This record gives sequence, structure tokens and C-alpha cells, in this order.
Amino acid sequence: MHEYSLAHALLDGLTDHLRHHPVEGRVRAVHIRKGELLILSEEALAEAWRILTEGTEVAGSELRIENVPVRVRCPGCGYEGPVKYMTEEGWHFAVPVLACPRCAGRADVIEGRDLAIVGLSVDDAPEHPQP
Repeated sequence: MHEYSLAHALLDGLTDHLRHHPVEGRVRAVHIRKGELLILSEEALAEAWRILTEGTEVAGSELRIENVPVRVRCPGCGYEGPVKYMTEEGWHFAVPVLACPRCAGRADVIEGRDLAIVGLSVDDAPEHPQP
């Protein structure tokens, strides 16, 4: 399962970061940005996260996913921005066209294919820990 591997990579990166930069309190949510070109099931990713985090310092945390649309840069005309989408009757989604929407030339994808942790929501640590 592709989502399981991605969740594992996210968890490895996060636990390594927390080892060097610990937080006080419980991690409630892990905020990630998911590029539109990264094809995956958000439900499967969340389930893989739930399974993999059991018994870790982020157990019980949820993934909060922000979807990032595709943006391109055209080396020919200098355009930088969103892409056009192709749709057909009966399709259940729109397909991004990875060409310059201005001149139809080759365009470089500058945003929309990454998966990255961008933040954490953490409960405040108790002022007086219970014995």
C-alpha cells in the first residue's frame, strides 16, 4: 500500500524532528500539505497513520491535510501560476494540464506534487504534573 509507505516516511521524519526538538504537551494533530499531483487515498493515509503511530509519542494524533493545487512556471514566456484543467462529461475529476496556460509551451511544476509536514497542534503541558 502506497499510503502506508508515505505514512511511515512522515512518521520517521516527525519522530526524528521531535527527538531533536521536543514539544511539551500531547501532539493532537499533524498538519500536512499534499500536492494535487500526488495520487493517494487520504482515508488510507489517515488509517495507516493511526496504525503506525500506536505506541509512539504521537499516538492518537490525527492527520490534517491541506490540498495544494498545481502551479507551474513557463521558461518560455515567464508565466507563473495555476494550470488549466481538462474535463470530459462523465469524468469524476478534472485533470491538470501541465503546459503553460498562456503560450502552451513546456512548463515546470513548481508546486503540487509534494507531501510534507508543515505544523503540529499540541495540547498545553499541565502546569503542575500530577504525581
